[in-house]
Order: sequence, then C-alpha cells, then structure tokens
Amino acid sequence: MKKLALWGGVFMCLFLGMNTAVAQNSDTVSAKVNKRPLLNQFESDYVLTASERIALKQSRIAYQYRVREILDSVEISDRKRKRLLLELKRNPFSEKIKEAVAEYTLIEE
Repeated sequence: MKKLALWGGVFMCLFLGMNTAVAQNSDTVSAKVNKRPLLNQFESDYVLTASERIALKQSRIAYQYRVREILDSVEISDRKRKRLLLELKRNPFSEKIKEAVAEYTLIEE
C-alpha cells in the first residue's frame, strides 16, 4: 500500500510538472478582441478597427514584458519585487511601477 501511494505521488508530480514545462515553452501571445463591439452598431466613428485594437493590445503586452524585465534587473528586495509584479498584473500603468522604473533609470544615468 505504501509503494502504491508513493508511486501515485511520483506520477502526480511528474504529470503536474509536465504541464508547467509545456506552458513555459509557449512564446506566442494570442491577442484576441471582439470583432464587432456593440458601440460599432450605433457610433462607428468612435470605434477603432479590429486590427488597430489588436495592435494596441500587443503593445500593452510588450510594455508589460519590458517593465517585468526592468523589475527583475533592479536591485530591490524580493518582497517589494513580488508586490510590484502583482501590481503590474493588476494595473500595468500604476504610479508605484512608474516610480520603480524611474528610480532604475535615474540609477543608470
């Protein structure tokens, strides 16, 4: 019974570890947007086209990746780095993140 439980635990660890290893290899980021928003039916002049919205979404994703690289390279405590990364997920354009990036650029210069 102990061997069965041990093998089951080993199998589950391998199975769950494989899922995260596959997720790390995916480099492509799919940016999906609604093709026809509701506002387009009534005021089509105010709505951006689907290709423009995809371009804006991809630029926001690229901004988040750049800020993440900057936060990883800044010499701050791990707790503060984790808090800033959580803030980056919640609100990528927050003042806390802008201050951290500004401090990094001041130190570089």
